Amino acid sequence: MARMMGSRQQWEELAGRANYDAGELARLCRLSDRQLRRQFRRRLDRTPQDWLNERRLIAARELLLSGQAVKEVAFNLGFKHSSHFCRQFKTFHHLTPSEFVSRQNGENGYVRHG
Repeated sequence: MARMMGSRQQWEELAGRANYDAGELARLCRLSDRQLRRQFRRRLDRTPQDWLNERRLIAARELLLSGQAVKEVAFNLGFKHSSHFCRQFKTFHHLTPSEFVSRQNGENGYVRHG
């Protein structure tokens, strides 16, 4: 399907515009939820929401490295609670958000908490 053939960058932008929500992504692509699920299953062997959750946690890395506080990143990416964001981040990256930033900045790097 042509809609699924866009560039990786286009899909990443759509993910952000959809606020990492599969229903909104389907709407933006002018597909039903079921059509979007079928396309993702066929092409990526995963659900749209699984892919969106991964994109959101990858986006979190960039925001953390830009200096945003953990709570800010959680809020900006649509997590209702920063604790949920931290658990999801750790499950995906095997580090807490603060540990991730610390390692990226070197062990003595400044880490904003909040």
